[in-house]
Amino acid sequence: MSREDFKEYMNLAKTLLGQGKGEEAFKYFSKAEQEDNMNEEVYLGKGVALANMEKYEDAKLEFEKVLKLKRDNGLALFHLANIEVLLQNRARAIELYNNAIACGYNDAQVLYSLGLMQEDDGEIDLAIRNYSKAILRNPNRPDIRIRKARCQIRVNQLQEALQTLEELILSNPDVFEGYHLKFLVLESLKRFDEAEAIIDEALSLFKKDVNFALDKASILIDKKEFDEALQYLSTIKETMEVSDTNFAMRQIAMHEARIYAFKEDIDGLISSINKAIEFSDKNGLFDSEALFMLMNCYITQEKFDKVLDIARKLKNAEMEDAYSVAGRYYEPFALKGLNRMDEAMPLFKEAVSFYRAKSLDNPEFLEYYSYRVMCLREMGEYDKALEIADYLVNVGEKVAEMHILKATVLEVAGRKEEADAERKLAATVAQPGSTISKLIN
Repeated sequence: MSREDFKEYMNLAKTLLGQGKGEEAFKYFSKAEQEDNMNEEVYLGKGVALANMEKYEDAKLEFEKVLKLKRDNGLALFHLANIEVLLQNRARAIELYNNAIACGYNDAQVLYSLGLMQEDDGEIDLAIRNYSKAILRNPNRPDIRIRKARCQIRVNQLQEALQTLEELILSNPDVFEGYHLKFLVLESLKRFDEAEAIIDEALSLFKKDVNFALDKASILIDKKEFDEALQYLSTIKETMEVSDTNFAMRQIAMHEARIYAFKEDIDGLISSINKAIEFSDKNGLFDSEALFMLMNCYITQEKFDKVLDIARKLKNAEMEDAYSVAGRYYEPFALKGLNRMDEAMPLFKEAVSFYRAKSLDNPEFLEYYSYRVMCLREMGEYDKALEIADYLVNVGEKVAEMHILKATVLEVAGRKEEADAERKLAATVAQPGSTISKLIN
């Protein structure tokens, strides 16, 4: 064995691997293997090269060779876990990530990767814990703090999220997301002066950023300074750097829609939403959020033919999101409004089955349960609707929407005093729901 040849082959292989030339790198790792076939680093390199070439099963064999030489090699376990992620073997990937950590490989990336898996599985508390550990290993990585803050926001740990975001801004003052997410949290807490201050700070650093300008407009709307907001929105396109004009104009139109909604100007609201949809169409995007808002405008006008048209568009959307799933409920709702109950009833039943299946797979998304309640309410199945509504009130007791939803079922069931009591409870809590329509009122 020539140590010089081995070292040279390894150096050449690593250089090529760093340049993304996996196939060439693999050849030199193989030459190095001929000089020393008991070296763990050789098989780690071959495995990474094969993985970069998307030869995942072959890569696994190389990493397994490492474990034959040293069964507690945490880096090999980590790489094997990454391969299992790519092969959609999530349970095995999580097991291997944990094994890597148990073997002492507690690099920030393995903790971050494990957190991502747990987040995808809805285990948000575990994800936050691993993101926190990852930050301790590498406090300068902004992406980890961003994921942690998003998780904290998701489970309503808003004060904790603010702390995470303050640390992010302190450690990485040039990262956009820190300011934007902190703004969103402060805005949701109705701490408008602080929210405006953080956006002003961001605009001092990113003077031409259209997203921060839109955040500034949002604060003016929150403060009900509508004329100033409209004037500011009209200047954004001329004064800010816009890489995607259609997207920026869509956002401006949606902000204008908020203003008209506050002013209870239904015609202005519908006009602005239609503008937003037009700009989305120009980008080839299906704007489920704007369509959802437009549908609810038509509900207030009792234009059920238009409600039906939009509901079917949402129902048939290629990409499913929190807005598009609403189409399953609103299609039969619109038919009912058009006195076509014979068509509506089987669709309500179909929707109940759909939302039930979704809630079984995603129990943390309360919207699926809410839509089931609304379908059952329209079908006259009040006992079942109240059973689910009680669950929603228990898990979302600080969400006003849950009490209002229960109240609507009690009302149509003829239990007015109980309904009034639920509405009083709703008035004592502050958190609004996400995408369920005002129809539940």
